[in-house]
Amino acid sequence: MRPTATTRPRWPSHALALLVYTLLALVVTFPLPLHLGEHIIANQPGQVDGYLGIWNVWWTAHALTTGQNPFVTPLLFHPQGLDLFWQTLSLPQGILALPVTLTAGPLPAYNLLILLSFILGGYFAFLFIAYVLRDTVDRRSATLAALIGGAVYAFAPFHMQKVLDAQLEVASIQWLPLWALATAALLERPRWPLALLSGAALLMVGLGTWYYGLFALIATGLMAGLWALRPAAAPSATLRQPAAPVGLHIATLLWGLAPIVLWFAVMTPRLLALLHTGDTLLGDARSEQQAYADLLSFWLPNPNHPLWGRSVTTFYERLHPGEILWNVSLGMVGIALALYGLTLNWRAHWRWLTLGIFAAAMALGAEIFVFGRNTGLPGPYALIRDLPGVRSSHRPNHFVLISLLTTALFAAAGARPLLARAGRGAPLLVTALLAGIIAIDGTAGAAPLFQRPMPRAYLSMPPPDGALLPIPLHLNFSNSEHLWYQTRHHWPIIGGFIGREPPYPLGHYAPGIKELRFGRVERDDILSPGWPDLARETLAAYTIRYVVFHHDSMGSSLPRMRDLIAEMGLGESYRDEQVTFYPIPAPERPRPLAYLGPGWGDLEQDATGTRWRWMGNEAQVFLLNPTVAPRPVRLTLDLEAFARPRPLTARLGDAAPFTLTISRARMRRTLHLVLPPGETVLYLNAPADPPPGQPSRRLSLAFMGMSIE
Repeated sequence: MRPTATTRPRWPSHALALLVYTLLALVVTFPLPLHLGEHIIANQPGQVDGYLGIWNVWWTAHALTTGQNPFVTPLLFHPQGLDLFWQTLSLPQGILALPVTLTAGPLPAYNLLILLSFILGGYFAFLFIAYVLRDTVDRRSATLAALIGGAVYAFAPFHMQKVLDAQLEVASIQWLPLWALATAALLERPRWPLALLSGAALLMVGLGTWYYGLFALIATGLMAGLWALRPAAAPSATLRQPAAPVGLHIATLLWGLAPIVLWFAVMTPRLLALLHTGDTLLGDARSEQQAYADLLSFWLPNPNHPLWGRSVTTFYERLHPGEILWNVSLGMVGIALALYGLTLNWRAHWRWLTLGIFAAAMALGAEIFVFGRNTGLPGPYALIRDLPGVRSSHRPNHFVLISLLTTALFAAAGARPLLARAGRGAPLLVTALLAGIIAIDGTAGAAPLFQRPMPRAYLSMPPPDGALLPIPLHLNFSNSEHLWYQTRHHWPIIGGFIGREPPYPLGHYAPGIKELRFGRVERDDILSPGWPDLARETLAAYTIRYVVFHHDSMGSSLPRMRDLIAEMGLGESYRDEQVTFYPIPAPERPRPLAYLGPGWGDLEQDATGTRWRWMGNEAQVFLLNPTVAPRPVRLTLDLEAFARPRPLTARLGDAAPFTLTISRARMRRTLHLVLPPGETVLYLNAPADPPPGQPSRRLSLAFMGMSIE
């Protein structure tokens, strides 16, 4: 049946739904509404992710108002920058909060988004449920039932867990009901505007978080198949006539697949790049601990409830020691209403039931656990876990959001006859049900608030003319303090905390950065120039203007790190009780520099004092030209081959390779190279063999010295 002006909820119903969800959101997030400009809701792990979410909101506003691509930031992982497309940027959320970010700042904007995840999550679920359960006979009961269903969705324990974890991208559950509504409308009334709307909603869900985007993409294909299943002929009025066989309605199937086709058309360039670089840029998480759902976990009471939450948590953690992010509870009130609704309406809405069961099965992960035991049965998620992109994710339990939406739908279907029978008492019953949803499923008691202070020095920084090296570096370590500081000082920084660390050789190998990150120095290495000149000049070559010590974060390492800074010849320009700034001096005569990248063994030494590093099959040397013009250099290698003469193949950047023969006896070879401005990698390759008694080790050449001039 098509919705008409008499079947859609009227505007007072929309206003009532928004008002109710707003009031309930203020209740479950209390006391946050009293501290919107200073604190965030966060448990201990969420104290890190919350400020990453704040940075995402800030960067979106900064990029859009300065004409930059929001998916690429030059402010993290200097100087290479970072592609944020597959990260946790949450672009739709950032755009939604843009006016608040620009006027009040990113922290209040983040808090607004948390509140809106409840308000809009409930309201958009209300719209979806009202559409599916539309009723011309008893519109009032259907509308009130949709109000209940929206609350079941928005205030489920799963959602509150994401708010406590301060994971903005997955706490923003509001976009999924819009996708479900647009796709349901398309499948019932196929037309191109609805196909475009469904495709746009599908893309928006993914840009909000790729977890939900992947799951919605799969669910769209399943919906197309389910809605295409229909009787091949009209049912006969004669009771003795056999029921018409179910057939596949091809037109409906094709219309249902249209949003997927549109999605792939938009995403093809990104998907092709992901096929090529997926594991390199995003990593492979299949070996990590997976956040799977136990079959039991859907049915558990709210594990964050102030009365019984600790008991529920203790019970589950005994079944799954060490498991994290396991809360996928659908809510006890929602489950009770949904089970009643299922008994009355499963035939009418069997497609939604199938979709919800499928999503729950996917949330179980690649292996199905029941009451803490591995059944040995593979889950349907095992079919996709090895795909490029998918294998970088490790949270299949987030699939439960689709099950939560269908639970809310059937909860509304169960509430509708109760409300119809209540007659004039329906408002009182609605109030009681909403109170039960909040009191039993939605509350976590007083929301834990957290505040991260901003060092005073960052409040008056000059405009950036280079980058900062913050210490401790926290190179994708679970600490987002440097991102929070950047929302005020706007300087590019070395490293950064994101969802998945990109390849970043600078943070692992660059002199100065490496020593200040790990607190260790090789004072007599094979390089010339070496420590400390190489460290100081390398920082300058990468346009790092200041090393910044954060005293409290450094703890007991602070004295040792100050000694290293003194060895590097750096003096402080500013100090208070929170931070110390050390400016990097520009060399009077910038010279070419070389430092070792991946592929080199540890520094070794014999009784005569000779020092060397072994190379395996391949190794890299980073060459720096700190001037603005190409520069000829001589790279002199002091080396010998292991056991026998060996060929050494060298390639400078993308240039053609060339080969040298290295003798068993120690020798010197000089490479004449022309370096373009900036950083260039010299790739070295040589055949390697295992030394006697060490079958796992590979040696090719020993380098006793390497100098550049």
